[in-house]
Order: sequence, then C-alpha cells, then structure tokens
Amino acid sequence: MSKPVFSLLALSAVLCLFSIPAEAQRRQQQGAAPNFQSGAVWLTPVVGVRYRIDDRWLFQMDTQLRFDSANGLLRDVQVRPGFEYILSPHWAVAAGYVQFQRYLVGQTNSRGAFQDILYRARVDNLPIAGRWRWEELFFDNGTYLVRTRLLAGVRVPLGETPWELAFSNEVFLNVGNNAPGRVQGFAQNRAFAGFGRQLTRWSRASLGYELDTFNAPGNVRNVHNIKLNLVFDLN
Repeated sequence: MSKPVFSLLALSAVLCLFSIPAEAQRRQQQGAAPNFQSGAVWLTPVVGVRYRIDDRWLFQMDTQLRFDSANGLLRDVQVRPGFEYILSPHWAVAAGYVQFQRYLVGQTNSRGAFQDILYRARVDNLPIAGRWRWEELFFDNGTYLVRTRLLAGVRVPLGETPWELAFSNEVFLNVGNNAPGRVQGFAQNRAFAGFGRQLTRWSRASLGYELDTFNAPGNVRNVHNIKLNLVFDLN
C-alpha cells in the first residue's frame, strides 16, 4: 500500500469514527424534537470508501447521516466498517462492525457485528445483486436485537450514456430481541429507485428516492427518504 493511499484511508477512518461522539453534543439541542411521524421526509447523504487489499480481500466503510427535512435536525449517524472476501466471480462474504448514533426521542444508540453473503451477476447484460445480512445489535438501554436483512437490486444502463437506473428492495426480519416494544418477524421494508453514474475512474454517485416502511406493534409508519450516495475507490 502506498503512503498517500494509506494516509487517505487512515484519515477517512478517523474522521468517520470520531464524527459520532462529536455529534453527541447536539443531543441536548435535539432532545425536545418529536419522534418521527408517518409521512416524514428525510435527507440521507452517504459516503463510502473502498480499498482493494488484494485479489480476494476488500476493505470498505460507509458513513450515513439522516436529517429531518422539516426542521433540518440530524436524526442519526451510522458508521459501518467491514471486510469482504471474494469466493468466486459471483459470490462473496463480508463481516464487520456497525454503530448507530440516534437522536430520535425514545430511541437509544446501538452497536454490534454484521455478516453478509453476497451475490453479483448479469442477466441479459443487466447487473443484479443480492445480499443476505445478519446483524446482532446491542442497545444502550440493555436490550438486544438480532435481525436478518434480505436485499435484491438491479441496475439498468441508459443506452450509450454513462447514466443508469437503480432499483432495489430490502426486507428486515427480527428473529430475536428482548424489548417489548419491538415486533418479531417483519419489521421494516425499504424500496429504492434512483439513478447514478461513474464520476471519475475512482468515484461514482447516485441519487434516488427510498420508501421506508416501519412495522411497530399496532403502528405502521412510512418515511420518504431522499438519498445521495458517493463512493470512492482508493486504488
């Protein structure tokens, strides 16, 4: 690994990981904000970095922030570093750590491990992807949550242009928890549609709309999420 690339990687990791405690200073300001209601519109910028260690191993880290567009308040920060191992041209596995710093009234911070099984292929020259994710989350209030997430997506190139359409759907299933306010089984669904393009040889961007449906005991809520993704390849 060259020194400039290593320095950039280290700097990115430090900035992402230390953004969480820095944002904790805003908790007092946002403590009086109401919990989110069905129909809320959120703005979600996501920045990801990727570094290919060798032909099999890949390091990646995503940092996501969510803002309530009604008042501009930060709702949560998510940091997810991890490593991916390529098994074959179509299959890979990944594992890592995730931390959620939440600022919604009635919600607590959580952290834990995740494990992925990944599938990538082309069908009639359309890139498709699937992911089965398993997460074990531990909350500051002493509760835990074990859940699985099933994602399927496809990208559709727009003719000879550098643009493409992207569609995906992700289902969340809670398989174990000790909090009375959480459901077992189906807990959330994310349906996404957007467009994106390669910006440079080492960066790409996408912008789209995501409908998040949350299933709580006796209460189903929808959130309209505008997502901007930037991904940087460090080699």
